[in-house]
Amino acid sequence: MRSLVLATSLALATIAVGPAFAQANGTSIGAPDASPAARDAAQVVDAFMSAMVGGDLETARAQMTPNAVVVANGQVLGERDAYIDGAAKGDSAALRTVHRELVRRDARAGNDVAWVVSEKRLRAIATPGSGPSEMVVETMLLAKTDAGWKITHVHWSGRHG
Repeated sequence: MRSLVLATSLALATIAVGPAFAQANGTSIGAPDASPAARDAAQVVDAFMSAMVGGDLETARAQMTPNAVVVANGQVLGERDAYIDGAAKGDSAALRTVHRELVRRDARAGNDVAWVVSEKRLRAIATPGSGPSEMVVETMLLAKTDAGWKITHVHWSGRHG
């Protein structure tokens, strides 16, 4: 179950390979008038999720601080390297088995800290228009570093939707 929920949440997060506040069809989601810093932070989240879906775990790792913590449904999956070298492999594979729909996104940024919250609907690829779905809420906290925004915390939680 953890794999499905996490894969679902991860998969939903990856919809935006394009603009940070848009679905695949270009419909505005969340706060299109967000600050440039919030948009930049959301682009890092999108790059992380795209890398996860594509199986490029080294690119995903590069989007995170070394001490970033990943949590899913009340379970700490570890800091960046433990997660990427462990559970991320299964999560990445599972992401390729679901259809992802971004339902809502909001992002805010200050000078040094940003957060991006996304709500997504996931369905097995075999049943994209029907069958059970999972709603996943993804929260990512980011810190401004010399190299730009980096993810410091990831939290995925899911429910039947």
